[in-house]
Amino acid sequence: MPSRRKALAHIKSDAVNTANAGLWLNKYLGEPNAKESEIKRELIKGAIRQKTGSDDRDLYKDFFARWEKTLADCGAKTRRAGVRGRLIIGLGAESVLETSIALHHTYGVPCIPGSALKGLARHFADAKRVEGWTAEHTKIVFGNDKKSEDAMAGYITFFDALYVPGSGDKGQALHADVMTVHHQDYYMKDGAAPTDWDDPNPVPFISATGTYLLALTGPEEWVNPTFRLLELALDEEGVGAKTSSGYGRMKFI
Repeated sequence: MPSRRKALAHIKSDAVNTANAGLWLNKYLGEPNAKESEIKRELIKGAIRQKTGSDDRDLYKDFFARWEKTLADCGAKTRRAGVRGRLIIGLGAESVLETSIALHHTYGVPCIPGSALKGLARHFADAKRVEGWTAEHTKIVFGNDKKSEDAMAGYITFFDALYVPGSGDKGQALHADVMTVHHQDYYMKDGAAPTDWDDPNPVPFISATGTYLLALTGPEEWVNPTFRLLELALDEEGVGAKTSSGYGRMKFI
């Protein structure tokens, strides 16, 4: 590892600001003698400096255009939803940091997995009273995984929601964020009480902004009600982590 750091020492983040932010986060080589907090801060600064998804010449824009055409060709219905503040998907996933974020594996831009959207809509359908929505509707849209004679697959397919190029805050998709743990011993040690003299521990992480392209396929008479269900769920509950703090709220555009 030291020899690898030495060989790559001349490569600076400012010189590769069109790198894949996901690779930057996962493969970063920090200074071996630097403090852990400093390494994490520099890692996040380097990741959010990557301009993938914002440059007019970016390959991601070409990919996104092809993706929209593919969705249209396969009969998918699309809607755009903008983040009302910040969004973070995959916060607890494995990462070189204590925190993580879901990024497109090829282009390094934030994305919302279709499974997350489907799970949110299903949870909202079960927990909320949506006018005109019944248990039978839930079964038809999401399917029934019970091992019984009436088991069936859902009518609706949820696609991953992809970031709309250049739609982030100030044209930037990723932003530095921080959460502060004020009482570490209280959370990590049995019997420890929170006190006024505990040392706060700021934990840096990355959150996302911007507009995302949502897509569903299935019978039209079921796609439109499902979009309505998803619209309510995103607006009232939000998707991803830290929704109780206001993260993940989205509005259809």
